[in-house]
Amino acid sequence: MKIKRNFNDNKMHNLLMLLAVTSLMATVSAIKCYSCESVYEINCGEDFEGELYFKLDCDHIAPPRYLQIDKEFHNATACMKKLYKEKGLQKIVRHCFFGNINDTQAGCRTDPSLMSIEELGCYVCDDDNYCNKANSRYDFKINLQKCFTLMFALILGKFINL
Repeated sequence: MKIKRNFNDNKMHNLLMLLAVTSLMATVSAIKCYSCESVYEINCGEDFEGELYFKLDCDHIAPPRYLQIDKEFHNATACMKKLYKEKGLQKIVRHCFFGNINDTQAGCRTDPSLMSIEELGCYVCDDDNYCNKANSRYDFKINLQKCFTLMFALILGKFINL
């Protein structure tokens, strides 16, 4: 007995396959982050200007030796923006983040060889390439994208159940 497929079922199947392949391709590539230090680049400070040469594919970066992280986080998992004071001067470092994004204490550690460092904050984001430009991970643009993605998923779910 042959089951006759409806044209709309075939179309929906193709759409779902395309979405699945696209999402898998997005997860295969590493995150890309801004990488700079305000000490050496004035455009890397609070008034950040995302220069082309600040962009870095984190797939090509090894974790710093001083982090001593688990082997499962040998590749970068997110982007970070770290603020600290050294000898009374505030500095900003943007770079790839290595470690668990739900437990940022280990991955946000500062190099212990640096003396008289006062850590002021570390912001970690993994929701978009080059997300470490903002002051925190809750950037308006990112929240808007998440809202549209959720709406699309709800509409697609409703459409599938028809």
